[in-house]
Formats: sequence, structure tokens, C-alpha cells
Amino acid sequence: MSRKTNQNNKLSKLIAEFEDAVQSFSPELWEEKSFLKLISHYENQGSFDRALAVADLAIKQYKYRVDFYLQKARLMMINMRFAEALNILNQAFSISPYEIEVPLLKAKILTLQGNPEEALIIIDEVKLIFQNADLHEILLMEAFIQESMKDFDKMFYTLREALIINPNNTEALEQIWVSVEFSKKYDESVSLHLNLIDKNPYSYLAWYNLGHAYSCLGEYKKAIDALEYSFLINSRFEQGYMDCAELALQIGQYEKAFQCYSDANDIFGPDTELVAYMAECLIKLNRHKDAKSMLLKAVHQDPFNDEIFFYLGECYFSEKNWDKALHYYKESIEIDEYREEYHSALAHVYCEMGNFKKAETHFAKAARCGQEQSQYWAMYIKFLLEKQNFEKAEKIIRRADKYSVGTDLTFCKVAYNLLTNNRPAALIDLEEALQEDSSMSKILFEIIPTLQDDVEIKGMIRYFSV
Repeated sequence: MSRKTNQNNKLSKLIAEFEDAVQSFSPELWEEKSFLKLISHYENQGSFDRALAVADLAIKQYKYRVDFYLQKARLMMINMRFAEALNILNQAFSISPYEIEVPLLKAKILTLQGNPEEALIIIDEVKLIFQNADLHEILLMEAFIQESMKDFDKMFYTLREALIINPNNTEALEQIWVSVEFSKKYDESVSLHLNLIDKNPYSYLAWYNLGHAYSCLGEYKKAIDALEYSFLINSRFEQGYMDCAELALQIGQYEKAFQCYSDANDIFGPDTELVAYMAECLIKLNRHKDAKSMLLKAVHQDPFNDEIFFYLGECYFSEKNWDKALHYYKESIEIDEYREEYHSALAHVYCEMGNFKKAETHFAKAARCGQEQSQYWAMYIKFLLEKQNFEKAEKIIRRADKYSVGTDLTFCKVAYNLLTNNRPAALIDLEEALQEDSSMSKILFEIIPTLQDDVEIKGMIRYFSV
């Protein structure tokens, strides 16, 4: 018999004995570790009343063991019975005044009650009493309190201190990125984590945090390298694969992104969400056939994944198979009707099929769903201008200005003014748009192809493109 099976049998026996004891009101004397195992079992099962009953029984039999008071207080804290938990901790303090877990748990409960200032007073007192012996535990609790106060600058420096004491403090490494993200201390985070890596080159969490700091500083190559090290060191670190893939996808490294998603799927899958991400990478690489093959298998495994249907639509759109593309885009919208890219894709299919009424409907829905994203308003306005629906285009331009900002919208205004014979206003807007991003001027020629012969406008574009 395996050791694990033997342990499970012992636990089952303990549970049965406890249930009998509750029924007969005559609990037997158990070893302390038996009580701890039972409390852990019931807590994992979500049976907090049972876990508390075991803790009460343990306190009766071992009334001078502070561990059981701490367990009971922790269970009450989880159930938001804060006043009772604090009362139990006062009893624990009278039994063991030098047990550091007692004031630390009290500080946590006070923080959860909304009294972080009182909790910090306890932390200051604990630092004086315990000094350096358990400083890393004290600092972690201090950081927890600072996070609750949204004091992310202090939280960062507190966790940095904890990591200087112990560079391998997993909890501090897991928490520090929250403080970096909100305090924007990216440069200091890079410096800290490089020092930590010097001390332990195999700290996967240090590499992971370093990758995120580099990413926020715009150093994407360094970021991807660091994120990649995180999962090369710990092959079971799923978040490392995912974040590396996401960043690679954002900066156009589609092969790298595909490989990360593929590796994650091999290790943690099969997972249809990962298949959808992989398909997106393949589509970006113009490998539509490979993407379609993968997606057609996945659609049977998960018929409720909207992204799988959407990317299948993209594959068929690339083949100019409008009917199939239409079918799969509609399926994706059936599952999630609030995705702007789905409505935009469906609108483009309807355009290809000559159904401009339905195309307009879905351009409008795309703009409403993604109202803060200028490109969906620009698509809608561009469609209206191409259809010479100038009155409605003007209304949509005004509406877009309320919700979104973008150079593409300014170019749409230029096109609108040119098409409605307001050239002076068009030239003013054109100068503004070219100063913002001259590379987007192609929008003008898509809407008004005859501008290729407009010497003045082409001259302005050349001037601002230099």
C-alpha cells in the first residue's frame, strides 16, 4: 500500500472517530497533530462549522496550546467574525505572550475591520519586542496593511526590505509586483530584481517580476527574455508562459507567442482557450490553413468558446468564403454579443456580400461596444462616407468625439470636410492629424482615392512625413 493511501485511511478513521465523538458527546483524547489534520480537512472542504468544532474540542483537551487558539481565530477571521476572533487572540496572548503569530494575526484582523492605523501601531510594537528574529514575517504583515491603505510606495519599500533580508522569500516576491504596478517604481524594481538574481540566478519569480518591470519601461526584448527565463527555470510556472506569450503577441513576435502558448498547452492542456490564442498567432503569421485545422478540432471540444468561432470566421474570411465566415462570426456573437471586434468582422463580411444595411448595423454595434476605441468609430464613419451618407457621418463624428480620441478620427474629419466642400477646415484638421501621426494618412486615400492627384494635400503629407 502506498504512503498516500495509508495517510488517507488514517484521515478517514480520524473523521469517523470525530463524527462518533460529536454524536456521543464523549470525545476521545487525540494527539495534537490529529486535531490539526482534522481542522485542515474540514477547512479544505469548506465545512467551517465542523472545523471550529474540532478547534473547540482541541482547546478543551489542550487548553495551553496556543496553536489551537490561533487556528480558531483564523477560522473566525475567514468567516468575518472579527470581534470573536480578537477575543480568542486575547486568550491566546494570556497563554503565550511571546508568540509572534498572535499580534500579527490581530493586526491582520484589525486591517480587515478597517482599522489599519491601529494595526500599524501593533506592528511597530512587535518590531521592538521581536527585533530581527522574525522580521520577515512582520514586514509581510506590514506590507499587507500598507496595501489595504493603498500606500503602494511604502508597500514597495517594506517588501524590498523583506527581500534584502531573504532574497528567496516567495511571498514577498509574489506580492511586490502589485506595489510596483501602482507606485510605478519600475526602475527601482529593475535594480532590486537584478540584485536578487545576482544572489540567486534561479529565482523564477525574480525573473518574472524583472520581465514586467522591463515591459513597463518599454524594453520589450529584455522583458521577453526575462519572462522566458521564469518558465525555463520553473517549467510548471504557467503565468510565465502566458505573460511572455501575451507580450510577444502585442509587439508582433508571433512565432515566439505561438511557441509559448503551444508549450503551455502541452504542459497544462489541452485547453481550448490556449488553442484560440495559438490560432490568433497563426492567423497573424498568415498560416490560416494551420489555424483552421486546429480550430475545427477545438470547436467540437468546446462549443461555447466564442473566440474559436471568431478565429474560424477569420480563416474563412481570408479564403473569401463569405458564407462560412458569416456563419462563424454569427456563432461568436451568439455567445458574446458585446465584443466589438466580432461586430466589426461581421460588418466587413456583409460589405463583401453587398448587404450594406446589415453592415451599417454591425459597424454601429462595434462602435457602441468599443466606444472608447477610436478605430471602431473610424470604421463606421469611413463606411458612411464611402456610402455618401454625409448627414449621418457628421452625427457619428460628433458622437465619437464624446467617447474617444484618435488620430484616425481626425483623418475621418478631414475626409468629411473635403467631401462636403469645406477645404479650409479640412486643411486645418489635416495639419493637426499629420503632426500627431502622419503614417495614418492612408485613411484619407482609402476614403477618397482621387486625393492621389491632389498636389497640395500630398505635399503636406510629404512635409510632415520627413
